[in-house]
Amino acid sequence: MQPKDRVVAAIQEAAARAIVPRFRALAANEIHQKGAGDVVTVADHECEQLLTSLLADIAPGVPMLGEEAAAHNPALQTELAQAGQLWVVDPLDGTRAFVGGGIDFAVMVAYLIDGVTQQAWIWQPITQAMFYAQRGHGAYRNGQRLPPLPPLTTPLLEQRGIIKTGFMPPEVRQPVLAAAEPFTDVTPGPASAGFAYPQLATAEADFALFWRTLPWDHAAGTLLATEVGCHVARPDGTPYDPFDDGEGLLIARNDQQWTAVRDRLVPLA
Repeated sequence: MQPKDRVVAAIQEAAARAIVPRFRALAANEIHQKGAGDVVTVADHECEQLLTSLLADIAPGVPMLGEEAAAHNPALQTELAQAGQLWVVDPLDGTRAFVGGGIDFAVMVAYLIDGVTQQAWIWQPITQAMFYAQRGHGAYRNGQRLPPLPPLTTPLLEQRGIIKTGFMPPEVRQPVLAAAEPFTDVTPGPASAGFAYPQLATAEADFALFWRTLPWDHAAGTLLATEVGCHVARPDGTPYDPFDDGEGLLIARNDQQWTAVRDRLVPLA
C-alpha cells in the first residue's frame, strides 16, 4: 500500500498549483480540442506533469498511466496493463465543466496491483472534499469513514439515477433513454465521474450508468463505490476490469437493485 497522506498532499499540491489558479480564469489559448467533443486545457497537462513527479517521489519505480499521456500515446494503456504496480491518474476529470466555470470537476488517482485497484483518491478542489478508499478497509470523506449504504426501499421508478449517454452509440442511447422515461428522478448527473461516484457513495444517487469506461475515469470511483457496498458490473454481469475493452458500467446500491435497474434500462445480457 502507498502512504495515503503523502498521496493526499501530492494531489492537493498539484491541484493548487495547476488547476485552482486557472479556475474561471482560463485564456482562450489555454483550451484545446483533443478529439471530437473532447477538450483539454493547460491545467490538465500541468497537473498531470506535477503528479508524475510527485508520485514518483512517493513510490520510485512505479509507472503511471495518465489520461493525457495516453491521449498522446494510445499504446501506453496496453503497455502498462500488465504492470505489477501502477498509478492511474485523471488530472482533471470534468474538463468541460472546468472550462465552463462549473465546480463539478475533480482530480482522481488510483493505485493498482496486478490490475486491481487497491487505493483510490478523489479530490474536489472547489468543494474541498477528499474521498479515499482502500480495498477491504472502507471509504472516507475528509478522514471520516463513510457508513455502509442503507437498504434501499424506494420503488424502482422513484430511485435517483445518473445516466451518462454522451458516448453511447445511437442504437444503445435511444432505447436506454426510452426505458428511463418513466423514472421520476433520472438525470445526466454531475459533469464528472469524480462527482458522480461520491454521490453514489454518500447515497445522494441510487444508481449510475456509464458507457465509456476508461481506466482513469473509473478505476478510483469503482473502489470508492464498492467499499460502501455498491454492486459494480458491466451490463452483461461481468466484473469491471479497467483494462478490458468492454463498454457499459452499472453501479447500484446492491446486487438486487443492480439487477432490477439493468433489466429495466439495458436488458441486453
